[in-house]
Amino acid sequence: MNYYLKGLCFALIVAACTLGFSTVASAYENPIILPNEWKWDTGVYYGSGDPYILKHNGVYYMYVSTVDDKSGIKVWSSNNLVDWTYEGLSTTDPVTKAAYAPEVVYWNGYFYMYTSPGGNGHYVLRSTSPTGPFKVKTGNIGHTIDGHVFIDDDGQWYFYNASDAGIVSHPMTDPYTIGKGTTTGSYMGGWTEGATLLKRNGLYYMTYTGNHVWNRGYRVNYSTSGSPLTNFLPSSENPILINTEGPIHGTGHNSMIIGPDLDTYYMVYHSQADPGRHFNLDKVVWNGKKMEVLGPTSSVQPDPDMPAFSGDFSNRDEKKWSNIEISNLTSKEKQNHNPHNRWEGMVTKNFTETNFSAEFNLLQLTTDEKGHPPDRVRNPGYGVVFAYQDNANYGVALINKNNHRLQTQFVVNGEKQGWESTSLPDDYDYNVLHNIRVKKDGKQFKIFIDDMLKQTRNADLDGGKIGYIDRNTNASFGYTAFSNKVNGSGAWDTPKPVPGTIEAVHYMSGGEGVGYHDKTNENIGGMYRNGAVDIRLNPEGGYNVGWNQTGEWLKYKVNVAEAGTYDVDLRVATTFEDAKIRIWSGSQNLTGVVDVPNTGGWNDWKTFTVKNLPLEAGVQQLKVEIVKGEYDFKSMAFTKSAPVPTTTHDFNDGNDDGWKRYEGDISVENGKYRIGGNYAKVLTGEDSWSDYTIETDIVMKDSGVKSGILLRSTNPADGSHLGNFKHFNQGYFAYITTNGVYLGKENYGWNYLTGVATSEPLELNKTYHMKVVVNGTNIKVYLDDMNRPLIDYDDNSTVPFTHGKAGVRTSNGTAVFDNYKIYSD
Repeated sequence: MNYYLKGLCFALIVAACTLGFSTVASAYENPIILPNEWKWDTGVYYGSGDPYILKHNGVYYMYVSTVDDKSGIKVWSSNNLVDWTYEGLSTTDPVTKAAYAPEVVYWNGYFYMYTSPGGNGHYVLRSTSPTGPFKVKTGNIGHTIDGHVFIDDDGQWYFYNASDAGIVSHPMTDPYTIGKGTTTGSYMGGWTEGATLLKRNGLYYMTYTGNHVWNRGYRVNYSTSGSPLTNFLPSSENPILINTEGPIHGTGHNSMIIGPDLDTYYMVYHSQADPGRHFNLDKVVWNGKKMEVLGPTSSVQPDPDMPAFSGDFSNRDEKKWSNIEISNLTSKEKQNHNPHNRWEGMVTKNFTETNFSAEFNLLQLTTDEKGHPPDRVRNPGYGVVFAYQDNANYGVALINKNNHRLQTQFVVNGEKQGWESTSLPDDYDYNVLHNIRVKKDGKQFKIFIDDMLKQTRNADLDGGKIGYIDRNTNASFGYTAFSNKVNGSGAWDTPKPVPGTIEAVHYMSGGEGVGYHDKTNENIGGMYRNGAVDIRLNPEGGYNVGWNQTGEWLKYKVNVAEAGTYDVDLRVATTFEDAKIRIWSGSQNLTGVVDVPNTGGWNDWKTFTVKNLPLEAGVQQLKVEIVKGEYDFKSMAFTKSAPVPTTTHDFNDGNDDGWKRYEGDISVENGKYRIGGNYAKVLTGEDSWSDYTIETDIVMKDSGVKSGILLRSTNPADGSHLGNFKHFNQGYFAYITTNGVYLGKENYGWNYLTGVATSEPLELNKTYHMKVVVNGTNIKVYLDDMNRPLIDYDDNSTVPFTHGKAGVRTSNGTAVFDNYKIYSD
């Protein structure tokens, strides 16, 4: 047994052994500036667009798009996703001039790179090292930009590329051959690119981006399917990553990677650098099947958590490891008959907790320690051991070359639970590095080989030590680690960014009196988390905290970007009339006692806002107290708040100072604001505005025009910039046509909400006075009669907009606005 793997410094497995594990800062801030980023020949910054990260043998490798006037693909390495070392050009082949979106997958000893130079088809390159040199292995195999490869649990490969009809999927017959394409359903209403696929708990998640890389509305959506090829359904939470204003804007073209803690996903993406692009990193959390990105962030964030234990055998540390010998994997009769059936190994001196994730890297050398080839050695074998308490309690995952199988066994209180075997891929090469991951959640163990889920078994084992064992085999082992996190449990204690959304079920760990106080002895709903907090499925997706009772509380770790006053939107359901809530930061009462509205039913969810919470900057704990009554609790979303000043715009000075134009034909003429075109909008105010009233005069000039007031608008972008897209905005639109008064909702798409046809058609070239009053999730729309609303609408959807700018908009024609006034009561 060779524990050292010679420092992993031989040609088959170059894993940057010289990288080491440097001491790092405790926090990072987006964007992350890399050493030796791309520049044009003129010296103009190009940066790091389309970042893709591969993890191999404990080290992360990042590849980015190449500047258009140069050849070669740069690569960086890191052990923590934050501190990066430039490793040089992984290839200098002339075919890689302007190499777009290079991605690399590892399979059976080789690293395969896929890239589309200049967007003109794809080429496949190959290397035995993640840092290269990569050599071109194919001619131009075609397809549009942003090729992405996913390998499923059964070893089947798939290729994905961009198109005007959405992301296209293709089965592959080998790393170089791409089959017929199928539209997946992942579509952004136009050009859609930058697909990434991951599989989690049997469900396929696809992230994708669009529509144009230099539009500020560039963003990330996600969809899910039971198939890797088609029938992907977009999430109702889309977009999950967007920011059109501020230092981090134009966010998109992401990849996904599991962090150093072996469990937490991170979204890796670029933002516009004006010019060029920057690399950014934000954490992903899960609530059941729902995925949420804690970003984009532009404030200081904690570094990714490292594993509880890690080692790469580059230096044997006796303080970390101890030797073991296992003699009960086979029967006593076989032991007596053949002493070579004993297994020897080395395990950590550290114990995992009950639930954990573990990573192992290993290979079998071409001869045993005596120089015999493996096929001439009796009963060879090697593999990993986990949940090891002693020789009577442990689990193993073994690689059996003779049978070409993965074999697992669990021993509980000295009793073997039975062998289970799974075939390995036909081309599985035992003499190159492979990765084994073990995830334990409760009694369930999941065994992965090279990121393919191969077995799921149940065993009544606690946590324990991890390590390696072999028998009559010259096996070598590389990076090894474990973390006491599994299935996204890192979300419980990670500081959630504020502003941002926090899922109710992501309360802190630590149990009774630390993460929560609960009056029951067990989780009544029996779902999602162990402990006494009661959790049930939420009809809107994911899970929520339920059966809350007077005096109970939950604590949440947050990271406030800057000191100031914040509003919090709480999503609740209850039938109680007297339910009350209070939020604390330490001993500071932030809210006082606040009434929780009766929503009408336990599955009737509504959002209500608690205003003016004074929060200090930095990491802190917030306590949500159930002061009285019962209510189910789903989430809370924090937004920076600011008062709404009374503002009047009459345009008599001939300008529109204080307004920002986005698209359309817009002018100030004769003291009036004239707005027209296929789609046009202008906005004023702040994202932090909440409740206000808007009034304006409107004159419709064209029979087909929709004209009216924008409210609660955030993340606006010019949809006509490098495209032709309506509804590049998040907010509400109250408008008139010649037929009546209507209300709709924009979220980079259009959702008609309600409307009223007027008894008589509205006339062109006539002045109408519109008023909109927005309070919480209620919107009232008046026309001429300021005492009777024609529309009285409550947005009880999963994503109501409670804050944002104000403005005006037209589509399909021209209208004139005047006497625009904004005020709050």
